[in-house]
Amino acid sequence: MKKMNLRLKAYDLLTATLVCLINTLIVSHALAAEVEPIVADYRSANDLVELHYPVETNLSYKERHETAGFMFSVGYENVILDRYVSIVDFTTFYQDMFGEAEFPVYGLNLSYKYNFSLGALTADFGLGYGSISDDGSGTVRSLELKKYSISGSYIMDMLFSEPYFAPYVTAGIMRLGLEEKAGEEKVTGNIDMLYFYQAGFLFQLNWLDPTVSRKNIIDYGLENTYLDIFVSKYEPSLDVNDPDTSTDYSIGAGIRMEF
Repeated sequence: MKKMNLRLKAYDLLTATLVCLINTLIVSHALAAEVEPIVADYRSANDLVELHYPVETNLSYKERHETAGFMFSVGYENVILDRYVSIVDFTTFYQDMFGEAEFPVYGLNLSYKYNFSLGALTADFGLGYGSISDDGSGTVRSLELKKYSISGSYIMDMLFSEPYFAPYVTAGIMRLGLEEKAGEEKVTGNIDMLYFYQAGFLFQLNWLDPTVSRKNIIDYGLENTYLDIFVSKYEPSLDVNDPDTSTDYSIGAGIRMEF
């Protein structure tokens, strides 16, 4: 009887090992496909990264401006209230109290600005103050005015790649507070509503120092600084019983900044 050789040849052993490894890999892959891995997100709000894109200061204003912005202005206008009659005695006219002197009014204005392809529309809120005093009538007289206004404007600042020159028109309503003194007498009054109009030109000043202008855009968001030259006109009060503070066209000037 022949004896059976139970020893495997070398290549038979290698083959069996490879088959075993392949079967193991197949089974492991199948099990991994059936079980969905659980991934825990340990990030917190402090781990999030906020990206800040640099302002393209080399682009023209027409290319880089945002859809919306703000404007702030300080200004000065000389008005002549030549139709005004004293609210102290109701007989003395402005010229008899103050001669031909113009009435100076200083103003602050804040605007929300909406930009579009043909220019910009703004919604404006303004404050103003003016006063004058004279003794030419034989009595020391003074008149003080406080102005509160709401208006809307159209600015044509898309005529060029930069708004070197931007015409604009404004229309609005305002409320006036008056305080008049004649000697020891003092009378106060209000004009609740009157219309006013304004038209002018904005002259861009960025070109005076381009380096500083570009730095202001990056540091403060100051897009433009303008010289503002304008004319304005006050209409009579909507209440016929109010003092007449209407004017002819008056000239004014100021500085306007756009953010």
